[in-house]
Amino acid sequence: MDKNKIVLILEKTIEWSLYMMLFCLPFSKTILEIAITVALFAWIAKKILLKDFRLKKNPLGISLFAFFAACAISMINADDKFFVLYALTTKCLKWIILYFIIIEEIDSDVKLKNLLKIALLSGVVITIDALIQYWYTHVDLLRCYPSFNYHPPNHSCGFCRGVPTGSFPFPNDLCAWILVILIPALTLMLFGLTGVYARIGLGFFSVGLLYLFYAANVRGAWLGFASSFSLILISKKAKLLLVFVLLVLVILPFLPKEKINDIFGASSFKDRINMWRTGGKIFLEHPVIGNGLNTFFGKFREFREDSAKGKMGSYAHNGFLQIAADTGVVGLLAFMAIIGRVFLYSFNYIKNCKDIFYRSLDIGLCGGLLAFLIHSFFDTNLQSLPLVALFWFNVAILMNLPFICKANTRKF
Repeated sequence: MDKNKIVLILEKTIEWSLYMMLFCLPFSKTILEIAITVALFAWIAKKILLKDFRLKKNPLGISLFAFFAACAISMINADDKFFVLYALTTKCLKWIILYFIIIEEIDSDVKLKNLLKIALLSGVVITIDALIQYWYTHVDLLRCYPSFNYHPPNHSCGFCRGVPTGSFPFPNDLCAWILVILIPALTLMLFGLTGVYARIGLGFFSVGLLYLFYAANVRGAWLGFASSFSLILISKKAKLLLVFVLLVLVILPFLPKEKINDIFGASSFKDRINMWRTGGKIFLEHPVIGNGLNTFFGKFREFREDSAKGKMGSYAHNGFLQIAADTGVVGLLAFMAIIGRVFLYSFNYIKNCKDIFYRSLDIGLCGGLLAFLIHSFFDTNLQSLPLVALFWFNVAILMNLPFICKANTRKF
């Protein structure tokens, strides 16, 4: 077979593996891992066939190398170095390679639009599934997860509908996924599309996500959404923020009393404080280069001071604290350098971009990323396989948007 045909087959394999990855990540870790593996091997085969092992130049290159180096150095303090070495491959290097695969392969307007359509289709499936779970079955149809805190009618505490989780095990994960999907959808609907039907379609989709977001009762996600969307409204027109605030103030008195208690209650925050206190002790054991990548869960079992000491591990429920405990100040600074570079690069692009669709998409993706990171300060988003995959998709597309916009004449 002709080499060019083989290369074309490999490129299509990578492209459709990425589509499958994005579509299935909310409900199937197995398919997600298979799709990543297929894309990786096809990408390597393509490199070998073309005898071109160069990586596409991008502004994150040095920052990604620094973060990988920090994760590798953390192995020095690990008790089980093979465990950290395995984590270095599966929880660091894999995502860096995926990032380079995405920026190399999603390089045209057509592929970008296909990716957005796949994300929309996946979002519609998860939204319908979560709504059915919440209102009718109380068990999601894709993974058979029950609504969180659901009580059947004959329960001793009485019937409780619980809160939706969709195909995720917890409402926190569902809301983290919603943030990354909802904010770009809202931004495109309000500012980036001119077609009436497209705006109406995105509007209905956004309403469904907003309802699930409200029903899920995840305050860290609400804080992320409010902060990020407020900045977006300010960037477009300051008066829009005033409208948003007034709308919230008008709705607030009509919310059920239980919802008000959920918003302003402090019980779950006290639990977070206890976790962070233990996480701080783990961090202080080796504050410079950390205890070793992915060792936090086991360390928590050793350092906790309650009845579960020595029996049960836990995540920090603060992604940044967990990165610091695992990889030290060096690793956390390297990770923050990646984040800072993404936002700085995107901000410069937004200032200079004349294309309303691409500019709005960039603003929406930045907003989704910011909200995701704010929520990650209170939760485990940066340690969840599907959510980390979604994070790197977001970062890669943000860094590639200027290239795609410049290299293609868009007809949308």
